Amino acid sequence: MKTTLTISIAIVGAALLILFFNAPPGLKRPVAQPTAVMIGKVLSTPTPLVQKFPERYALLAGKADQGFSPLQCYVLPYFLGQDYFKGYADMNTYDTLIFPRDHKAQLDFQFGWYFWSGNFLDSSGNEVDIVMVFFRRSLYPPPIAEKLGFSPPENQIVQTVVAVNFADQNLHITGSNPILSGARSQITYGIEPFVARVGNASAVSLQKEAMFPMKITVEDSAKGLFIDLNLLESKPLLLQGNNGKEPSIFGLGTWYYSFPNIKTTGSVTYRGERRSISGKMWMDHQWLAGISPTGYPKNILVQAVMNIKEGLSGEIPKSFGWDWSDVQFDDNTEVTFASPHSDKTADLKNKGENPPDSVTRMISGKYIDEEGKGEDISGTVTITRWMRSPRSQAWYPNGWLVKIPEKALEFTMTSTVDDQFIYSAASEIREGGVFVKGIKGGKEITGFGFGEGVNYSGEEFALKENMKLLGIDDTEANRSLLIASPPGAWIVAQSFVVLISPVALVALLVLGIILLVKRRKPTGSP
Repeated sequence: MKTTLTISIAIVGAALLILFFNAPPGLKRPVAQPTAVMIGKVLSTPTPLVQKFPERYALLAGKADQGFSPLQCYVLPYFLGQDYFKGYADMNTYDTLIFPRDHKAQLDFQFGWYFWSGNFLDSSGNEVDIVMVFFRRSLYPPPIAEKLGFSPPENQIVQTVVAVNFADQNLHITGSNPILSGARSQITYGIEPFVARVGNASAVSLQKEAMFPMKITVEDSAKGLFIDLNLLESKPLLLQGNNGKEPSIFGLGTWYYSFPNIKTTGSVTYRGERRSISGKMWMDHQWLAGISPTGYPKNILVQAVMNIKEGLSGEIPKSFGWDWSDVQFDDNTEVTFASPHSDKTADLKNKGENPPDSVTRMISGKYIDEEGKGEDISGTVTITRWMRSPRSQAWYPNGWLVKIPEKALEFTMTSTVDDQFIYSAASEIREGGVFVKGIKGGKEITGFGFGEGVNYSGEEFALKENMKLLGIDDTEANRSLLIASPPGAWIVAQSFVVLISPVALVALLVLGIILLVKRRKPTGSP
């Protein structure tokens, strides 16, 4: 019994030391620039069972101390570890979405975006596609930002991504896509009325009490691109996933809602040619906790299990991507669906001179009926055609066959123009309009939509691009510091101790009770 008691006390004591008295390292040399200071504070903040990277952070802080542009600040999180998640809001910050509160930009979450896509016809009946995205990053963890004197709006870095397709000319136009800083008063977010303004691009509600009508404007003089849209009315707000959570587990996940079927009129002007357009748009608002970049679960035992699994197997954390689409049919119904993939997906053989074979994957999403009621759906998507990125040389989906048996729905999606890539910092995304044709309940159906493919370029391309943007030499030494690696032996050992500590604590309590009972037992009793 004494041996068991001693071992239990040792395990519980070691676990307490790991959880509450584990002093992390700090930077070895002083830094002055705020972003460099932030990196040092993240490194020195205790995060039990989360890997620390002193040499990597020293390299990044040294670069940041030379002065980072908004673009460099935007891509910096690509190289930060799980410890960077501490201090940001997570999926447990609130239980449910409340409107209009949650129409606002969630500035205490790491990453999020507003997304608008639209399929239109001009006065000559030609298809015109428009997409506009505000990709927002909260640069410093909020407690660190506050200590450095940055308000929540000042702590934001936002990239505006805009693209337009003219189907009759097979023309794909991308905007200047600036990355701007809230610290330079270039970003405005608000509610009642809703406002999202980034530089010369904006989306503004025209009524205090409602999202629609809404005005979208883009003035991109450098590209000769001007967009003026009037979003008149939409179907009811659609909560994606499980009441807006898509997914949510141990504090990690995303909040996500949409507005489908937004009746829209307006104009787009490119290099002096103005087109009046009318059609439908789709709006998404999504914000992430511990997904991009990767955070850690808000459950220490789950973190311990993950460390042990990855450490013993030698696995490198997966890099996730997805295929996503919104489709708006001519019968006043819509579907939206997604299919995740990663760099470990077996059929993701999208490198080389020849396009991959067709692949079929499972999808899940929502079906929206004529009245705007959403319901869960599942099915398959077969990627039937591919297009090659001129930047990464990777192949991306460019033709789809979608089957949703529960709705007796089967349709194809065909690109409106050949080139449909948009670019965000070091990332490339397949994003563009599609023609839709198929069968629903035995009857022909048509429509329009958007097809999206994310993270097909591969980790090697992302690594090179991000290193280049941060001014880091592409050497073996630097790669060894920056490439993701599984937990080391010391983290795995600590994880074992923490994982078995509840058992040791129970044993300690049981033994304590036994000893207490023995001491109180009357002398001479049986």
